[in-house]
Amino acid sequence: MIRLLRIELIKILSYSTFWILSGITIGFYFIFLLIGIQIEIDFQGVDINVYFRFPVVWQTIAYYSSWFNLLLALLLMILIGNEFNFKTFRQNAIDGLSRRELFFSKLILIGLFALVAFIISFFSALLIGVIYTNDLDSINIFGDSYFVFSYFIQAIGLMSIAFLISLLLKNIAASIVVFIGIYIFELILRAYFALISVSWGQYLPFNIFSDLCSAPSLKKMLTNPTIRESIDNATIAAKTSGEINEISYGAIIILAVSFTLIFFYSSYMIFAKRDL
Repeated sequence: MIRLLRIELIKILSYSTFWILSGITIGFYFIFLLIGIQIEIDFQGVDINVYFRFPVVWQTIAYYSSWFNLLLALLLMILIGNEFNFKTFRQNAIDGLSRRELFFSKLILIGLFALVAFIISFFSALLIGVIYTNDLDSINIFGDSYFVFSYFIQAIGLMSIAFLISLLLKNIAASIVVFIGIYIFELILRAYFALISVSWGQYLPFNIFSDLCSAPSLKKMLTNPTIRESIDNATIAAKTSGEINEISYGAIIILAVSFTLIFFYSSYMIFAKRDL
């Protein structure tokens, strides 16, 4: 495993595009984050800073970070495409690596990308929460921290889709176009299902991965308990009547992991049979 990781690091660390895309992604991440935490809304009964306090900040940062997972998928497609363009897979096979080792090395790379993204998100949420939370002793700081771990699953899940597409097409531009096209097609399909009052759309892969890091409820910033209670009652009534049919969070995690395993297994079957 260490040998495979070393091989992957040698390849990506010497690739200038990797550094450029990584720098742009991390740069924009912190720029927009700094802009976001400075936004103020001066309305009576509204406290937007609640999104930056514990424990809500974990969900806020997980949701914000989830948008950058699309860039991780983009970066992975570029790296996999280059493996085919420059015949790196073939050269590694000639040098003695088996197809299983080559495939596993990419899984290690995906895990590494997701881990780095997770660490950045975790400590960003932790730092912002410490800054904005007034009384750290009276709350459970890590109460909603599971959202950041769900973000880790989402990162791997979206990259599993990108990985599968890249192995199928072996072309960077085509992979990116198809990845975006599938995402847009799923949005259209979900909208159609919603129009005909069918709940199947919520079980589609991109939606499942998206639901892992959903946006915090808008009601959290309302300071008036009466209004918040009214919203809660209306939501409960809608669920009871069947107007809102939500998947439990546990089911979302199970489905996300299942989709990820299916995509990785499909990728392996393709990689094991196709020419390098």
